[in-house]
Amino acid sequence: MRVSVVVRSFNRLGALCELLTALLAQDHDSFEVVVVEQSTVRLSADLARLDQLARDPRIRILRSPPLGGPAARNAGVRAARGDLLVFIDDDDLPASTDWLRKHEANFDDPRCLGVTGQFVDEPAGAPYVNPERARRDVLSFNILKWQRVYARTDVKKRVESLMGGNAAIPRRTLERFGLWDECTPIEDEPSLAYRINAEKRADEYLVFDPDVKMIRRLDVPGGMAKRTLSGPAYAQRVFTFLHNIIGHYFPVRFALLYPVYIYFVAYHCIQWICSDSKKHQTLLSRIWATAGIILSLLPLWFFWLGQWLYLRLRLGEPHHRPLLDPVPARMVPDVALLSPRAAAVQPDTAYSRS
Repeated sequence: MRVSVVVRSFNRLGALCELLTALLAQDHDSFEVVVVEQSTVRLSADLARLDQLARDPRIRILRSPPLGGPAARNAGVRAARGDLLVFIDDDDLPASTDWLRKHEANFDDPRCLGVTGQFVDEPAGAPYVNPERARRDVLSFNILKWQRVYARTDVKKRVESLMGGNAAIPRRTLERFGLWDECTPIEDEPSLAYRINAEKRADEYLVFDPDVKMIRRLDVPGGMAKRTLSGPAYAQRVFTFLHNIIGHYFPVRFALLYPVYIYFVAYHCIQWICSDSKKHQTLLSRIWATAGIILSLLPLWFFWLGQWLYLRLRLGEPHHRPLLDPVPARMVPDVALLSPRAAAVQPDTAYSRS
């Protein structure tokens, strides 16, 4: 088995069936599709269609209670049998029947550790205001170690990060660098990239390949529903990512720039409200939400910080660097994502990069 396509799915069975139909049409002679299906709402018509598709021996359905984004991806990787792992979520579609072959071709060079392809938004998104900046900064990290995406750009180049969708990673890369940290409810891709950048050889690389295209269907309900959150709820998830992930891998930088991170969360959440949020569609709602973030973020921040410190003292450091070795799947309630979770599968390996 050369390729395993790993699909995370939650409450999108109709869209999942459309994706599986597109995947079965791929022009590739050795692949499987591993679906981590976590839905809590299952319509009988969608289940019947899914069961029909699952009769194809190339499809395996792993049914599970909700795991959370990174844990579901990790569960799919551990169940996969292919030498190359390709990732796509249930609301996306490959843009062509040679999608898998184009991903696989990048690994003719053994120095390539991972690939992200181009995102094609549906409905079509506006082009980047500054195309040259998008080409320069695609899949890179800023000084705060926040990921800059720009995955709709059009230049092939070596990059610092990988996305969780339209990405391909050899099994050997994950065996060497581990899987994705599970102690964050948002921005779950960078933890692996941080480790790859810290440990890879000088001649090894990650690449963005715009010729490998994936259609993002931005209006499909279900999934993690990030775009329907309130401003404070979204800010809390960013807070968790900063403290559990960036604070772990870059502790000196995080401590020295801590006030800047507070300002960054306010700026980023306002940007999110005005561009990505589906909850704030009118000008008035965006104004109210922006004012709410400005007025409430600081007291909320100190409340979240007190809660985070209490849980850190009570539970200890959350587990980092999950390994590819099979472990039992665990349900991760949403409230637990804010807290560090002690998981003693393997000792932590931290990086102090200032």
